[in-house]
Amino acid sequence: MHNQDQVLLAALLRTAVDAIIVIDDRGMMQSVNPATTKLFGYSEDEMVGKNVKLLMPTPYREEHDGYLRSYHETGRAKIIGIGREVTGKRKDETTFPMHLAVSEVPLGDKKLFAGIVRDISDLKNAQQQLSEINDQLEQRVRERTSELHAAQAELLKAGKLATLGQVAGGIAHEIRNPLNAVRTSAYYLRNAKKLTPEKTSEHLERIDRQVLLIEKVIKALSDFVRLPEPRLSKCNVSELINDIISEVSIADNVRMQNEVAADLPTAMVDPNQISIVFHNLIRNASDAMPQGGAITLASDVIENQIIIEVIDTGVGIGEEHIRRITEPLYSTKAQGMGLGLAVSAAILDKNHGHMEVESQLGVGTTFAVHLPRHFRS
Repeated sequence: MHNQDQVLLAALLRTAVDAIIVIDDRGMMQSVNPATTKLFGYSEDEMVGKNVKLLMPTPYREEHDGYLRSYHETGRAKIIGIGREVTGKRKDETTFPMHLAVSEVPLGDKKLFAGIVRDISDLKNAQQQLSEINDQLEQRVRERTSELHAAQAELLKAGKLATLGQVAGGIAHEIRNPLNAVRTSAYYLRNAKKLTPEKTSEHLERIDRQVLLIEKVIKALSDFVRLPEPRLSKCNVSELINDIISEVSIADNVRMQNEVAADLPTAMVDPNQISIVFHNLIRNASDAMPQGGAITLASDVIENQIIIEVIDTGVGIGEEHIRRITEPLYSTKAQGMGLGLAVSAAILDKNHGHMEVESQLGVGTTFAVHLPRHFRS
């Protein structure tokens, strides 16, 4: 080997990230690089000239003697050229999992062997955490499946069998994306060659976020089908609307105009449930105006009904969507579970009211909420 080649080889060994150990056919260490001394905690002088068994706990040190003896007797090397997972032992007697790859290096009439060692503790820890998360995920899936079965029973009892297929399709749509994200992260953690603690933490947190998202979908559906019976009472609709406007959150570029009459008659409804309806409608109106606009709340009274209109100047809803927007898990938004309008429609139905919608693309949408008046007996 030329002197220039020797210098280059020495530089490569010195700067290599992985530990590299060169032994002779008796198992005696001939050279080690800095990564080796850092990994095992020995100095170079403490390692060179010593048997490589120094770095192995029982029973691997005994197996190593068997490998060398077999090689001398048969000429067949069982581990050369084959990477395998073994256990290493540091100077302080602690052990750790490592990946070992051995290659033969002919040098004149001598035979040397080069072992490349990589600490895979982080990978093993990640695999353990992933196994635990998989167990937790399976338990959560079993629990949520039980809840889903209960929710389906409620749907059947309520006479909503016709919407079951739509609900199932909606659930599949909402759960498929987070499940794909879980699967991708799990695959990465199982198969990554160089797995840093940062990447491990990132993917474990991603899995946890997606599981929580799945739980959110199931909970929202369960809440919908188990909507409680309303507690009907006399409700000052004007005051209710004022309270809602003061607390609802809308985009900064959206103006709110309250034109609801202050002297509206009282309605016979559950104020808490009706408040949910208007919160949903106002937030939807705000979402429909990404470039900004105005939301107007207006009122009217027709015979035994009080009508509150929520009017926006947003993108509008196409005719093909109008008939389906109150179906569970049907949404025209890029994000969201499509339960807001379904919940609103169900609440109004239980409160003996209903909702009508008119819309024009590019102009805006009007939701008219009809509430039953309260008449003195």
